[in-house]
Amino acid sequence: MKSQDVVILFKLISLDLQARGERVNELGVEKIDLNRPHDWKGWDDIIDEEPISPNSESYSVRALSASLALSKSEVSNSLNRCRDIGLIHTDRVSGKPSVRSAALLDFVRYGIRYVFPAKPGPIVRGIPTAFAAPVLAGKVMSGGDLIPVWPDAYGKSKGQEISPLYKTVPGAVKKDELLYHFLALVDAIRIGGPREAKVADAMLREWIL
Repeated sequence: MKSQDVVILFKLISLDLQARGERVNELGVEKIDLNRPHDWKGWDDIIDEEPISPNSESYSVRALSASLALSKSEVSNSLNRCRDIGLIHTDRVSGKPSVRSAALLDFVRYGIRYVFPAKPGPIVRGIPTAFAAPVLAGKVMSGGDLIPVWPDAYGKSKGQEISPLYKTVPGAVKKDELLYHFLALVDAIRIGGPREAKVADAMLREWIL
């Protein structure tokens, strides 16, 4: 398993949740409440992009490659690895890759910090992650003066560098609010103490399962 596999799996979950919200909205029912923070962007916008509603094409290798800034071969190999280890199966009706969410969250809870550890680096400008991300605002307390950030030239904050799961994450999360929240919560488990990890795990499970 490679770190970009985790990013792709959470991207697929994000697409599913967004599509589910759109379907509920079309039926005239109140849209699914994902309890998202109002001010969720940790960077300065360069281009104001309109959000694109997920459709069947969003799950294609080409679309995933574009949205995550990965090569098509990286995406294809990742999907194959995840199928081989049972984290993805192909939906019989739609033919789309479907994530075994409970298994993924168990891996994140028990294994992510050991398989893909993160060590704090120098002070840089970047995008807040882990306990400093908007999704965890007011839910956990910082253990120090420095906040963890993913290095990014357009980030709004200065803090201690934390390498994201994959190098393209800072760009990918700017296109997908849910993906940002998910990967920030994963980081809270990767680098946080027991309290942060417990809160982040509970939030991921409430959101996804």
